Amino acid sequence: MEGGQWKSVRTLPTWVQRREEEDEDEPVRPLSQISTPPTVHRRPPERSAHDADRETAPFTVSPVPETASRWRTFAYGSLVPPPTSHSEKLKKGDNWLDEQGVLDGPWLASSRDPENDGGSNDDDLLFVSAKTRRRWYKRIYIMLLNNPMVPLTFRAITWTLSLVALALAVSVFQHSNEFEVPQKPSTIMAIVVDVFALIYLIWITYDEYSGKPLGLRSPKAKMKLIMFDLLFIIFDSANLSLAFDTLFDTRWSCRRQAVGHENENARPKTVEPICTRQRALASFLFLALCGWVLTFTISVFRYASIVLLLVERVSKA
Repeated sequence: MEGGQWKSVRTLPTWVQRREEEDEDEPVRPLSQISTPPTVHRRPPERSAHDADRETAPFTVSPVPETASRWRTFAYGSLVPPPTSHSEKLKKGDNWLDEQGVLDGPWLASSRDPENDGGSNDDDLLFVSAKTRRRWYKRIYIMLLNNPMVPLTFRAITWTLSLVALALAVSVFQHSNEFEVPQKPSTIMAIVVDVFALIYLIWITYDEYSGKPLGLRSPKAKMKLIMFDLLFIIFDSANLSLAFDTLFDTRWSCRRQAVGHENENARPKTVEPICTRQRALASFLFLALCGWVLTFTISVFRYASIVLLLVERVSKA
């Protein structure tokens, strides 16, 4: 202490030159002349006789008290034991490669060749695995039940087939009158049934997309509309049976009677335009019947899935 005053405490080391202490007339010393901090030599820690035992000891997690946080429990459970210098190395034999499968064959040979060990007859169908086929079936099933365009597509196909069948029936009816061939019940029934079918398909499609949904409509009313499809299936089946009976009837224009018949002059002549249209009529009646069956099946499944969904919601509520 000089003059009764304390000197300011120096907070920087002695080898650091402060700008305030420099004199303006004193030249700046180079870095080589500045004293460097002393090197501290530390003695390495000595190894204890129990270090080897401590490294080979198994890693155990200390129990966590019940009052601890659940995140602390999670952190302790996910700890990885520290590596040790004396850790044992896993030694495997040369036979572990045999457990990996056949590696000498071509790529994906086991799934395409049924003669290999990993192949199967189910996986060889179109080179598609059974898992992929199950995934496709599930997607198609969900699309048929949930896609709103599915009923419209099937009813449009059925409407088109019924329209073509109606046109062929009218053509057969006109040619029968022109060639003075007796009319058959299949032609008249096809005209009557297909006329009502075309009107019904338009009405049921409009009602399905613009009417009240099943939750706001009585289930019985919706089921009555679906049962109309079953009615047309019955009539189309009978019409198809009559069409094939007419096509192979020996008393009509498409089949000649036996040559040794007693009244050979009375047998009808074969009219090719009528026979061609009758064959086409029988074919389109069969396709229309398939369309009616598919439409009815999809409608029933969609109706059942919606009813089950409504029942589950009511039970949960």
